[in-house]
Amino acid sequence: DPRPVGERLDRLLGNLNAPSVGVLDVVFRAWATIVGPDLAEHTRPGAIDGDLLTVHAVDSAWADEVRWLENEVVARLAEATGTDRIQRVQVRVSRRS
Repeated sequence: DPRPVGERLDRLLGNLNAPSVGVLDVVFRAWATIVGPDLAEHTRPGAIDGDLLTVHAVDSAWADEVRWLENEVVARLAEATGTDRIQRVQVRVSRRS
């Protein structure tokens, strides 16, 4: 029987220990709402591996800001996604392309 692609993708992601499509969608689409427009202008989510979210910042000052706000960002992510899947944030400095 035909099944929605999202259902099959969620199963595949679960087998890879990755978050669901819904969690990925919220994190990547609602980043500015989650962290605020100023921080979002200088950072972007990069990848989710297990309970770790990698965030890319345009310079070390913004990377430090994310590190300082890590607990708040994790709490906002849990509220926005409805899950406590993401427990840690790692920040890397990389220019936007």
